[in-house]
Amino acid sequence: MSNHERFHVVYDGPALTMHRMDVRDLAPALVAFADLFTAANKEINGDAAEVRVQVNASFKAGSFGIDLVATQQWLSQIKDIFSGNGATAICNAYTIMGMVGLVGGGLIGMLRALSARRPVRIEQKGDVATVWITETETIEVDRNVLRLYRNSVVRTSLEKVISPLEREGITDFGVVIDDRVVLDVHDDEVAAFSAAAAETDAEIVSDATPRKMLLIESLAFKDGNKWRVHDGSTTFHASIEDAAFLNRIDAGERFGKGDVLVVELRQVQTVQGAKLVTDSIIVKVWEHRQPLQQNLI
Repeated sequence: MSNHERFHVVYDGPALTMHRMDVRDLAPALVAFADLFTAANKEINGDAAEVRVQVNASFKAGSFGIDLVATQQWLSQIKDIFSGNGATAICNAYTIMGMVGLVGGGLIGMLRALSARRPVRIEQKGDVATVWITETETIEVDRNVLRLYRNSVVRTSLEKVISPLEREGITDFGVVIDDRVVLDVHDDEVAAFSAAAAETDAEIVSDATPRKMLLIESLAFKDGNKWRVHDGSTTFHASIEDAAFLNRIDAGERFGKGDVLVVELRQVQTVQGAKLVTDSIIVKVWEHRQPLQQNLI
């Protein structure tokens, strides 16, 4: 079984008024389109279906446009392929276009909202993920969009599709379906599609801020340094973000090894590549105590 989705890709700007485009710009972008669909389909459908992007014979008038056809071939015969029931339902080519953001919000919409920033945090519940753009601003995306966001091949391919906008005189990239503009990206948005963030982005496993008592093992009073502390079971380094507490340090409040702090300790566990990493941040210092004393019997 197979299905086809036809769409028209347009690059626009003063440099393209003669409806011509340097093949050195066009060829990598077209290859990136194929790679983008292949990687997105692989991420969402696994080996159940494959997608190929082909150039249609007709060229439409415009700044510079070309017709593409995304052809999806289903490799397994699943009876509920169109029903959407269960985890085995296959996303068709149009749905994948939506997940990427060529139609609707999708990954492109998420990257636009982030505007070249990394998410503050991401919380996933079921099929929906809440992406915190700032501490107060959030957007919700489908779990498959989040998977595409974390896929380095998808991100790199999308960056290459947008890359002609880095050329002087090419100001817009668009997708047209049935004479309707479904996507329009401007050259001032190029930074939002950088794949560099995908290489350093981490999957957040947990993000909690409990109140804890910490024993100071070593201190560092230079800006940016971390204190070595012990929570009763493990020793770790924690950075300090409590401005009022830092002001007390600058004012000369004395601290020493063995002193105790009662704090709000934010601990963020992430997966970075093949590593599991935990960052500890002292958000608020509630109390500074002298070293613990053993009770006399």
